[in-house]
Amino acid sequence: MNHNFLYLYQNLTAFGTVYPLSFRLKDPYNFVEWTETNFDYVRYNPRKNIERYGLSITSLDGGLSGVPDLDSIPQYNRENNTNYHETDFSTFTPVYEYEGLKKLIQPIEQYVIRSHVLKISPGGYFPPHRDTTGNIFNTFRLLVPLDNMNPPNFNFVVDGVLQNWEPGTVYFVDTAKMHYLFNCNAIPSYMVVINTLLNESTVDYVTNNLREK
Repeated sequence: MNHNFLYLYQNLTAFGTVYPLSFRLKDPYNFVEWTETNFDYVRYNPRKNIERYGLSITSLDGGLSGVPDLDSIPQYNRENNTNYHETDFSTFTPVYEYEGLKKLIQPIEQYVIRSHVLKISPGGYFPPHRDTTGNIFNTFRLLVPLDNMNPPNFNFVVDGVLQNWEPGTVYFVDTAKMHYLFNCNAIPSYMVVINTLLNESTVDYVTNNLREK
């Protein structure tokens, strides 16, 4: 175990399992409309017949095919004799050119990896899972809810707690805790998932910008 990584991760979780930062995407609905107008969402983890779609913010080559960054990386590696890791998906795509999104990410852009917009269509879900297992704590996740993300139409549970989100606000989410979500609405739900390397700079980005109210 790398104790420095664990110490840094504990610095993040000391403030809570889910908590907002002072950063905000001011026009989340416009951003969603912009993505739908200019790009094509592709199936997220196409091996599973679940209504989930993604739009890459970073990818292997800066493209938007979703291959393999929106696939199951372990399964893709086994089937294609490759050895990709989340850290390999660090080239920004044209989605990053949206001014409001870029403003949020720029302070840590050199550390951002495998990030995307998620579109959870009606009936779409992620079953209970953890994004971190064992003792590997070298990345963490930030979430930006965009549209249709709140109960009762959309349920997102982290560590047994049903979440209520403010659209456009950047949140730290401890995804080492068990979490799951389900869209029971008749319209899609949208969120930005930002994965970043865990280091002093990215921890400072979070802990120096906690929202006070």
